[in-house]
Amino acid sequence: MTIALIAGSGMAGRAAALTLRRVGWTGEIVLVGDDPEYPYDRPPLSKSVVVGTADMSKVIKPAPEVYEQDGIDLRRGVTVTVADASAKTAELSDGSTVAWDALVLATGCAPRQLPIPGLELPGVHRVTRLDEALEIQSVLATGPKHLAIIGGGFIGMEVAAAAVAAGHTATVLEAAPKPMSRPLGPEVAERVLQWAMDRGVVVRAGVGVEQVSGDDIATGVRLVGGEEIDADLMIVAVGQTPRLELAQQLGCEEIVGGIKVDAGMRTSVADVYAVGDIAAFPSKWADEDRIRVEHAAVAIGHGQVAAEQIATGEGRYDDLPSFWSDQGDLTLNVVGVARPDDEIVWRGDHALPACTAFYLREGKMRAAFSVSDMKTLRGVRKLFAAGVSPTPEQLADPAVDLAALAAAG
Repeated sequence: MTIALIAGSGMAGRAAALTLRRVGWTGEIVLVGDDPEYPYDRPPLSKSVVVGTADMSKVIKPAPEVYEQDGIDLRRGVTVTVADASAKTAELSDGSTVAWDALVLATGCAPRQLPIPGLELPGVHRVTRLDEALEIQSVLATGPKHLAIIGGGFIGMEVAAAAVAAGHTATVLEAAPKPMSRPLGPEVAERVLQWAMDRGVVVRAGVGVEQVSGDDIATGVRLVGGEEIDADLMIVAVGQTPRLELAQQLGCEEIVGGIKVDAGMRTSVADVYAVGDIAAFPSKWADEDRIRVEHAAVAIGHGQVAAEQIATGEGRYDDLPSFWSDQGDLTLNVVGVARPDDEIVWRGDHALPACTAFYLREGKMRAAFSVSDMKTLRGVRKLFAAGVSPTPEQLADPAVDLAALAAAG
């Protein structure tokens, strides 16, 4: 009996396991992950889960019984500790050994650590796992709270917006001059920052945190310069780093901070695949040789393609990269591969907000950022699919039908 071993039960690993059965794999499937929970969707953690509005049956999915029905050996709270590429064996943290024919590395990322005194205190939370999000939910459920959030990336801003919309107050502390300027560019990031502040989120950009205050429990932070900010709840959202240790142990080639794969998610080591946050993959939508994208839709697509390759020898990942971020009553959608220094062309009134920002490089549309403008977003996707890049004037004019331009070729 052939065996597919999947190391990591996040969204990429879960997709690989479930897809294997859908595409006809008849061998054994062993899915292991360090999380004690059944696999779940991660995007809701920093939004609806922390404030208690999530339908948990739609977060933890599929239903637990599906794994048994599909013959998937799901081992929760278990990791691969040692893997041997030549012997095709893996030792697990529960003391067992698995002999594999195909190995999928879906190890994801670990929270980035900061050398700030006091981060280890009770009352300091992260939002990388379901149990952590539920801990925050339990605190917020006891009444209005003031949150101090270290980190103004997507996760930090999502938690802040969700908390404020639920009746709490939140102060975001970001070291960079503008939150989210690296993925979105300074012009678009400034607009997102303004929308958040318009909705009641307090953002302190360009500030450094010197220490988390408190004796037995965190009570706030002291900024570089001495200013004290009190808080009922501390959240650290300062990014993450890929977990590459297992791939490095196997001898997989690395590039751009991840594991180099081809369009079939194959690594440089035979019968070893890398998916999700750790995978540096080729994309026709990017100028670079390989890119990494740490977003749910990409992780799911990677897992599905790796499963197709294992079961049938076919399948390529060439999807248009995309992600979304719910921030209170706003949903930010990004498609394509943007650079911070791209030229920005706006469509719509971005003070409302109901608009789209197009990212142009050498006169060609490379990405789009859309808020409350689904018609334009659908047109953008059709333009990418058709390989059509309108002029800046056409992109800026709301009267121009982008879908029609795509259809005309």
